[in-house]
Amino acid sequence: MISSNNRVRVYWDILVFVCIFWASLESPLRIVISYDQNLLLISIYFFIDSVFGLDIIWNCITPEFKDGKWVLVRSQVIRDYLRSWFIIDLIAALPLEYAAFKIFGVQQSQYPYLYLVLGITRILKVFRISEILHRINLAFQPTPGVLRLVLFGFWVTLVAHWCAVGWLYMDDLQDYQTGRSEYIRALYWTVTTIATVGYGDITPSTDVQRIYTIFVMMLGAGVYATVIGNIASILGNLDITKAAQMKKMAQVDSFLKARNIPADMRRRVRDYYMYIIDRGWGEDESLLLNDLPLSLRKEVKIQLHRSLLEKVPFLKGADPALVASLVFSLTPTIFLNGDTVFKKGEKGDCLYILSEGSVDILGSDDKTVLLNLQEGQFFGELALVTEEPRSATVRATSTCEIYTLSKSDFDHSLERFSEFRSAIEESVSNLKKS
Repeated sequence: MISSNNRVRVYWDILVFVCIFWASLESPLRIVISYDQNLLLISIYFFIDSVFGLDIIWNCITPEFKDGKWVLVRSQVIRDYLRSWFIIDLIAALPLEYAAFKIFGVQQSQYPYLYLVLGITRILKVFRISEILHRINLAFQPTPGVLRLVLFGFWVTLVAHWCAVGWLYMDDLQDYQTGRSEYIRALYWTVTTIATVGYGDITPSTDVQRIYTIFVMMLGAGVYATVIGNIASILGNLDITKAAQMKKMAQVDSFLKARNIPADMRRRVRDYYMYIIDRGWGEDESLLLNDLPLSLRKEVKIQLHRSLLEKVPFLKGADPALVASLVFSLTPTIFLNGDTVFKKGEKGDCLYILSEGSVDILGSDDKTVLLNLQEGQFFGELALVTEEPRSATVRATSTCEIYTLSKSDFDHSLERFSEFRSAIEESVSNLKKS
């Protein structure tokens, strides 16, 4: 079996999706618009039939996602496929029009409706669209709602096109009088009717057309309600976390304004919220990942903190046990430009590891800059080792992402990991010398 993570399968599904879309548009159109089946069009359909035929083979040699898990046993995959979609896929893949022409000498101009039946069999493949898009969604993991939006756009386009073709079929024009302008006019009528706009510039003139219009209007009422509900739901769910955080920011700002908090402080609160929103922060990762098995949770956390692990010198190539211990113990914190991380004389309760931004270590007057620390450096270890109050004030000079390690976890890491202890001892020694 081909691996379930094979990207070739994903790109193949995209190709099948494009072929289905083309066949669903062109196959009905050829009956109402008179144009020659030239070499290019014949070649396109040979290509589509070949893709549909190869897709049958693909479905037999690639894993099937069923009941929330991948089915990897080939015999079971083939058995399930034969019982479900095989017949439809086979009919859609057979070049029935070409066979009718070569075997029976049937011309499209003589039997247009027979060609409609033979050509429309490719459209049966359209019922596989949801499954194909689901596999693409599993591979690319787009923003929630994008899959629904693509599927919704696909069906709206097809329904509008098929209704326009039906209107042309109801028209009294002969085939040779039907061309691009007439199709655009029919599509315009379809969209205005389905969208419940109905300007009235194109109206039915026969009883058959009036009955067809009633059907399209009833369809339009359902489509209109579906459009409003789905678009609102999709747009609202494109970024649920961001929408929730924006709402919370507005609530906090309104609360602070009602309590007459100074505008400068309110601006700093908004800056904080905008920062965590832009960076995708604000969610409790431990709570979100709590349902994952321990091994997978560890891998996810290492990936989440990869940028930090690449910046801190003593963590590059460190013992995996140390890395795993730290990613479960570190707590992310944001400090805005000008924020005081801690003040001189405070009790030391954690180690700070600077992931992004810069901080100044200030002198006794809280003005003189003794040292500037950049990404990947850590501070606050002196008070933890000596168990004395903080010896200096530290202030953020830009928006900083800082990870904190509590004293208990710090002491635990010192005992278990020699490389961590060596890095801390070297840092403490340098601080005492300075």
